[in-house]
Amino acid sequence: MIENIYIKNRNNLKIAIRLNLDKNRNKLVILEHGLGARKEYPHMLVLENFFVKNGYNVVSIDACDSNNDSDKSLEGITFSGHYNDLEDAINWAKTQNFYSEPFALAGQSLGAQSVVLYAGNYPNKVNVLLPVAFCWINGKEESKTSTRREIIEKQGFAEKISKSTGKSFLIKKNYLDDLENYNLESTIKNIKAHTYIFIGTEDKDMHIRNSKKLYDLLTCKKEFFLLPNVPHDLANTEETKKTFENTLNIIKDI
Repeated sequence: MIENIYIKNRNNLKIAIRLNLDKNRNKLVILEHGLGARKEYPHMLVLENFFVKNGYNVVSIDACDSNNDSDKSLEGITFSGHYNDLEDAINWAKTQNFYSEPFALAGQSLGAQSVVLYAGNYPNKVNVLLPVAFCWINGKEESKTSTRREIIEKQGFAEKISKSTGKSFLIKKNYLDDLENYNLESTIKNIKAHTYIFIGTEDKDMHIRNSKKLYDLLTCKKEFFLLPNVPHDLANTEETKKTFENTLNIIKDI
């Protein structure tokens, strides 16, 4: 059964959540989208369907300050806010009868950063981890080399347009400032979950390098999948969607 609900985060903002539940499933996964995206993005639905086929109840969240059904704050999007919404959604799930531990986590882009950080902060809670289109290890390096930095410093913000909705939202300087508080290197080494890393060959070179560095830093059971001819948005065409789906279906032990 699919149901769309709202919960409140720690700042009293509404988080939209998509639930795909069945009483006959006995495992749980929480999904989080990327920068400015939403739970209905094609690659997020591919992830949802993959986990459903493998017996999971799915909680897919719309993080705040993005192009989706959740609330927006005056401060705008930051990685801290994105990550905190993941934590808040998990804490809400703990109060529900479908909740179980350990659970799986999967996320794309900024969502991949969030699920990696959570799995490192709470290694005993997560047994399966799928970081998809993972971007950075060191937030300070990501901030300094961001292609948006020059635009943001010049006009105070950068505009990002959603590919699926055509709507835009603003990325402010505090987004870059916030990134500088994070270096995931030591946290990654805490992860115990069986980790499956996915990145497309048409993603940015630096993203591919950081995904490979993530793999090297992990001390847990791990696998790396480089998807041919697939961009950062992993299901933007029927062909890339099929590549992503077929590669996911290689996984048989989750």
